[in-house]
Amino acid sequence: MPIPREQLRLTGDELDELLTTERTLRAATASPEGLPHIAPLWFVWRDGAIWVNSLRRSKRSHDLADGSAVALCVDTGVRYEELRGAVLYGRFAAATDKAGLDQVKTEFARKYWGVESIPELKSHEWLVLRPDRVVSWDFQKIPAGKDRRLEARKPSPGN
Repeated sequence: MPIPREQLRLTGDELDELLTTERTLRAATASPEGLPHIAPLWFVWRDGAIWVNSLRRSKRSHDLADGSAVALCVDTGVRYEELRGAVLYGRFAAATDKAGLDQVKTEFARKYWGVESIPELKSHEWLVLRPDRVVSWDFQKIPAGKDRRLEARKPSPGN
């Protein structure tokens, strides 16, 4: 019997913790012909939105200009029972909220560079995504005895 998805979802607080502490997401876009593109990005999670500093001239920026929606995956864990993460769906927009963007820039500089600010680059632009939909999972929530794959990893008696 499959485990209901509701049992494995991250709570709001767990999602906030994951998106605040993890450092890299993978952003997926699609060309007008439907060809997928995926790339890692650094990000800041603030006030229910993902903020990224993205190259202006990239495959991703061309896909976005052509109207591509995005899927952003943030996950962690190595072993099966440690896997947890989220996929956020929506559309990036130019970051126009000056006050919010100033705070994000400071958080970004601290998180990735350990400083209070970093220089602006003409080659990059700030984008924001307020997700339309979030799918999440935490395999640490799998109840004991509910996934035979976990039992297969345990050493048999006498070994």
